[in-house]
Amino acid sequence: MAHINFVIPGNKAELLSECDNYYVRNVVVSKDIVAQLKNARVCLRDEGAEFIIDAFDVYYSVLHHGDTLNMDVIYRAYEDLHKATMELNKALGFILEDKDSLNDELKMKFVTILKMQLYIYTQIVVMVEHKNETKNQGLVKVRKKVSNDDEQFVIDKKNVLLVLNNIIQREISLFWDPPVVEENFVNIVSEVCYRFLQNPMIKSEKEVRVEIFSLIGSLIKGYNHGTTFVIRMVQLIKMHEHLVHCLPEGVQQLVQNFNCKGLVHDLIREVTEWQTDEKYQDSQGARYCATVLSSMAVLMPDLMIPEVMYLNKYLAHESVTLRNSVLTVITEVVINVLSNHDLSEEQRESRDEFLVILTEHMDDVAALVRAKVIQHWARLQKESAIPLKYQHQILEKVIEHLYDKGALVRKSAANCVTTFLAHNTFSANLSQSIMQKELVDKQKMLGSVSAQFEDIKVKRLEEIEIQWNSKKNDLKMVIEEELGKEKDKNEQDNAEEDEINQIPKDQVAEIIRLYLNEGKYKDAFKLCQIAGEQIDVFQQFRENNEQDETELYLLILRSVFINVNKLIEELKTGNMQGTYKMTEDDFKKMEVLETAVDFLQDCVAFLKLIDSAIVPMTELLETTAIGDMHEAIEFFISAYQFNIDNASVGILAMLKIMQRNEQERKEHIVKAFKTIYLNTDTTNMEQHCSTIVKRLVTLVKTVPINNVDDLQLIIADWTAKGVLDNSIIDMLWQYFTKKMVVTDEDARAAVELLRMCALGRKTIITRNIKLVATIAFGERGDKDMLLLGSACELLSVAGKERIDITSKNPPFKIKAHDEIFKNLLEILQKRFFEPVEYYNKALHGSVDFIYKLCSKPEKLCEDLIDNVVNKLAKNLEEAEDKNLDKFIIVRLCQLLGYVAIKHLEYLDETVYKELKRRNNIREERKEAKKSTTGSRKSKKHKQKPSISATANESSLNTSVADESTLEGAQAEDTDAEFILNVLENDTVTGSGGLGKLAYIVKGICERPNIYDDVMIQGAAVIALIRYMLVSSKFCSQNIQLLFTIFEKTLHPEVKCSILVHLSDLLTRFPNIIEPWTPRIYQRLKDPLDSIRKATFFTLSNLILRDMIRAHSHISEMVCCLVDEDKELNGMCKTFFVNLSHKENNLYNVLPDIFSHLMDVDTMSEEDIRGIMKFLFELMDKTKHMENLVDRFCCKFRLSEDVRHHRNITYCLSLIHYNEKALRKLLENFPTYKHLVHDPEIYASFRNIMQNCNKAQVGKADLKLNEDGNLMKPPPVPPKSTRKPRSRLPSKKRARARHDSDSEEEFEDSEKENANKEPPARRSNRSQRSNKRVIEDSDSD
Repeated sequence: MAHINFVIPGNKAELLSECDNYYVRNVVVSKDIVAQLKNARVCLRDEGAEFIIDAFDVYYSVLHHGDTLNMDVIYRAYEDLHKATMELNKALGFILEDKDSLNDELKMKFVTILKMQLYIYTQIVVMVEHKNETKNQGLVKVRKKVSNDDEQFVIDKKNVLLVLNNIIQREISLFWDPPVVEENFVNIVSEVCYRFLQNPMIKSEKEVRVEIFSLIGSLIKGYNHGTTFVIRMVQLIKMHEHLVHCLPEGVQQLVQNFNCKGLVHDLIREVTEWQTDEKYQDSQGARYCATVLSSMAVLMPDLMIPEVMYLNKYLAHESVTLRNSVLTVITEVVINVLSNHDLSEEQRESRDEFLVILTEHMDDVAALVRAKVIQHWARLQKESAIPLKYQHQILEKVIEHLYDKGALVRKSAANCVTTFLAHNTFSANLSQSIMQKELVDKQKMLGSVSAQFEDIKVKRLEEIEIQWNSKKNDLKMVIEEELGKEKDKNEQDNAEEDEINQIPKDQVAEIIRLYLNEGKYKDAFKLCQIAGEQIDVFQQFRENNEQDETELYLLILRSVFINVNKLIEELKTGNMQGTYKMTEDDFKKMEVLETAVDFLQDCVAFLKLIDSAIVPMTELLETTAIGDMHEAIEFFISAYQFNIDNASVGILAMLKIMQRNEQERKEHIVKAFKTIYLNTDTTNMEQHCSTIVKRLVTLVKTVPINNVDDLQLIIADWTAKGVLDNSIIDMLWQYFTKKMVVTDEDARAAVELLRMCALGRKTIITRNIKLVATIAFGERGDKDMLLLGSACELLSVAGKERIDITSKNPPFKIKAHDEIFKNLLEILQKRFFEPVEYYNKALHGSVDFIYKLCSKPEKLCEDLIDNVVNKLAKNLEEAEDKNLDKFIIVRLCQLLGYVAIKHLEYLDETVYKELKRRNNIREERKEAKKSTTGSRKSKKHKQKPSISATANESSLNTSVADESTLEGAQAEDTDAEFILNVLENDTVTGSGGLGKLAYIVKGICERPNIYDDVMIQGAAVIALIRYMLVSSKFCSQNIQLLFTIFEKTLHPEVKCSILVHLSDLLTRFPNIIEPWTPRIYQRLKDPLDSIRKATFFTLSNLILRDMIRAHSHISEMVCCLVDEDKELNGMCKTFFVNLSHKENNLYNVLPDIFSHLMDVDTMSEEDIRGIMKFLFELMDKTKHMENLVDRFCCKFRLSEDVRHHRNITYCLSLIHYNEKALRKLLENFPTYKHLVHDPEIYASFRNIMQNCNKAQVGKADLKLNEDGNLMKPPPVPPKSTRKPRSRLPSKKRARARHDSDSEEEFEDSEKENANKEPPARRSNRSQRSNKRVIEDSDSD
């Protein structure tokens, strides 16, 4: 055995090379391996562990042919070697029992066996594990399950690790000389552990992980494997994600079971140090290492505290991932170790240092770090790990980050503010007004108690001062007498000094005070004199007061006698002797009040910070990032649940989002409102419904009128989906009918809620029409006009069903002579002449209800108007004063105008669709009759028809079908003409009720000097416009009157009303109104902000709806971008952004806008350039940019003004150049070559070229001199002789190039729009209303 020396190779191929050491002499061929394994198994049975010396070559052959052998052969070799390794363990145990019997030969023999056996065993295990892992990964990719045949070749990792651990734990180092196990031997054992850890399945095999780290722990403690382990594990972490959770648990096991605490520092250093090397840019590895640090901080926070000081240096490193990982470690340490209430002073200092570090990095340059730190603060707040003294400071900084430019930072900040609110340390009811009021009350109570305490303290001090003054002279004499005596100390003095030294130092002052009270001045002085030499406090007092010796001792004794702190302590404990006293209860009360005041002050300060976050949170609702909006919604949900005073501001802002066409945002809002208003903590169903109804009623009462429609969408959606169940609806009916004790305001809110619910489920109102009418049109409705109007709006929902023209059933209507309408009209007529509030709402709701559900609404409304007019005439005859009250005139105008517009809607929609429905029924009956007649005829002629007969029959059928279609179209056309004739000639211009009273409306409008009240003028003008909407004839007759009022009226409110309604007029009769549009544009220069805003709103609405052309006067609208009114600025920016999304609209008008701005003398150069920059930023199409180069270069020739040339060049510098655009700029060089001498123009062109050079645009054509000057442009290449594909002759093409830009683009857009129109035949309905469309417009 002495001649065998096995050296563990670095590579298995090294064992095939002949050398002085052991090498493989016989590599068994693949086909003989099975037989040789059988022989080796026999040797194992006979010889035990020593068999490996002879059988090593056989098992090495398995390793050598591993890629070609079947898995069962390899697995059989593994089983043999596993058994041999177990036998080796037993043999080692037997030999090491008698260590004295070990000789050199035996040691060499077992060293060889150990190295050979463990080498081949570990290599075979690693190979089997590798093959199994590769096979599993392939099955995962194709999504197949592991078969039973494959499962039988899976090695038992736990047993492998156990047998290796058993061997390692024995004193095998005795076999080596010197007794140190070689490193290669340790590495082959540890390699098994590392190979097992690389398998992703290890994260689910907890027992195997425990055995792996047990084996590694044995290697570290017994074989100095720590450094290798750290290096190897960091390499594995960077490549395998699953280890980020396995390693921290393993390190924790090593620390607990093997006391490897020093390993933590080495591992942290290795994990972080490599990230500082700029040569290694591994973002994935950095992320995995950061996770390892965080997990270690969670599992072993105690051991991470000293490491934080080491990690702090990485906070200044450029790596964002590294900084985040260090900050995460700090957070975990604070949460898990430094968040207790019983911290030591050292721990408190460490915690404060860590919190300061986190605070500083809230302003980190990297948005990811800022966001992560804010998330850490949110976690700290959840775990109650932030001291109260830091909370306000942190929350204030977090709120500042709600305006951060990083979306992730804003989202994290919003979440953090919500967390601070949800996990606050104050209360569940955080109404600032209530807390502020309570604070004021407590401060008053504390002030009175504190004043009483101060008064007693002052009086007691005065008493003590009087006592001191009575003792002062006698005490002074004693001091002078004692100081005048001989200073030599005798034995008696030494005895007294020893006696005094036995007195505790903290009791010296108390004994001196006692001596002074008893009149023992000499004893007091001696005690003071001796104590002054020994006690540091007395020595410091002596040094700080340079006075006479007597006066110094007097001062010391006085400070001891009059001790304010002692006095306060006696006052609080009630042990004070004297005339003025306070009880112990009084002091406890004062302490409670002090604590309450401090608490309330902190609470109010916290609520003020939360209140300051409401405005930025409201702005986050409108951001483009959905995450910001979601976090803002969560904040307002929490704010509502904690009763924050201004939470309703956010709730209403959330409602506005329902106006958007973004389904995801709407879903978030609906979900949030469901959480706020429909979730309760009660278990009782009745209480649950009552709470929900109260919340909804309160919401309806507080929601502004502008947001009612948005809330309506949510309530209707809930009802349609069954979220608002019948029990809630029933309770709303109880509110309305007052079966429950509620106020009138709550009852009206319940009616509004029922109306919104009915929009989602119409049966809510259709089954209760009589109930609503009985209550609303009775005594309650007579007294409450708001209730009457709301009830009529609720009833109108029953008639909002769209008429189905294919249905055979007529729409639901109530007969005109029904008692419902009789009662309603009586109330309206009775209250018309009384100055009751909200009559206008009742009037509008009633007229709408009548036209929606009455079978003959025109008759009822005409009767109402006649009765009102007749009674009005009668009252005028009987009255001495012929002047009418203003409210009567206003109501009369409102009645006439609203009936006119409702009658238009009724005829245009309801009547026309009903006529079409009836026509369809008649047509169906005719078709049925014809088909019946045809079937009877076919029965008579049963013989087979000829081909010609069949052709004749088919042509006959075709002609019949065409004839029926023509008849239907003619019927529709007749209906449309009939309705149009009624509207034009009978409604407002004929002898009907509305037509006969048109003179009243016109008379009021024509006499503003008589009817000069703004309410009367406003109501009359609106009524006039509504009359004009009904008939084009009436509109033509009164359009001049309307615009005269528009220009000359002195009431801005009237002008705004006209502007708003002009949009409807222009939509219905565009040909009549369009010639007057220049007068509308003139109002953009009105001195009043409200007029300018109303004008811009109207024009922008019409342009975006394609009712008027974008090019017409839009250059005047662009001036609003620099208007003084910020709201108008915002409207203008929004308009141009929307306009830029519509085809070529903005591109077509951009040159015209520039020309107009050049002609405006009142606008500064800065404003002009700001406007053009904003507009150019909206241009995103490359083709547009290319054409704009030509269009702006042409303008150089149209003016000689240098100011114009400079601004043209500035506009050219705003273009984003590509190859083609730059080439066009160079081609147009002759148009501006004579202007380059101007410094500003030259600078603009140079800037263009430099930007193109940076972007590498036109690199072949664009060249700059060394000094940056523009070189002469290259000559234009000759045009190709190839015949162009254009059908236009060359002369026409040349002529077309010289046409104006705006005309060219206008024609192009017209052609595009014309091509986009579908070739479908217009319906007769469209032909009837063709006067509503602007001539030559694109579309409605």
